[in-house]
Amino acid sequence: MGISFYIINDDETTTRNLCDLINEYNEFTCLGITENYEQGMNSILKLNPDVLFINLDSYSGDVFSFCQEVKDYLLNHSKFIALSKDTSSSYLALKNKFYDYILKPGKELEIRKIILQLIKSKEYGLNEVLCLKSYKDYTILQIEEILFLKADNNATDFIMTNGKNISAFKTLKFFEGVLPSSFIRIHNSYIINKNHLSRINFGKLKCFLDHSNISLPFSRSYRHNLQSLEELLKHKAISFN
Repeated sequence: MGISFYIINDDETTTRNLCDLINEYNEFTCLGITENYEQGMNSILKLNPDVLFINLDSYSGDVFSFCQEVKDYLLNHSKFIALSKDTSSSYLALKNKFYDYILKPGKELEIRKIILQLIKSKEYGLNEVLCLKSYKDYTILQIEEILFLKADNNATDFIMTNGKNISAFKTLKFFEGVLPSSFIRIHNSYIINKNHLSRINFGKLKCFLDHSNISLPFSRSYRHNLQSLEELLKHKAISFN
């Protein structure tokens, strides 16, 4: 099954960078490109693309309200990917549950990683749910309700926002390869859902998550997975030191 996409963007260089790389993969079908947000909304609601690339910099009003309106009317759960030259806008996109972000004009490696992650998520059916199978028993987990994953020898424990602990007989490395980009490896024993991050202490190498009274360590060997997030936070943070 292919992946359809639509682009709302007035930056020709970024659009060209996106399309040149996406065209290398047969899985993708372009449903349209426009600079006009109103025209874009009409086409998106008509065509229901799987992925929407949207420029956050040019909309005259509240672009996140615009995106929420699109989401309210879509028949499927499209993935929104932000395009912006401003790192603080990219941070806000993550907080507004965007699938990912691209800093314009878009580096080849950054775009290619997102493309491959989209292909993986489609292949494994990880749009909104994760289905774990054990013999004839199927456990369906809502992606957004997964707080973090913990390694347990050759098994993995899924810790949910409601406190439930669900075990799967696959390694943490296996799930690292198939989960959406909102999940990041921070330690040999942990993968977190960054949508639930509430605090990061880079001095003490600890992450704090919503819905949880515990902190999780991150190791120096996985610090690079948090570096892009750290850069975004630096630009957004208000210092009280």
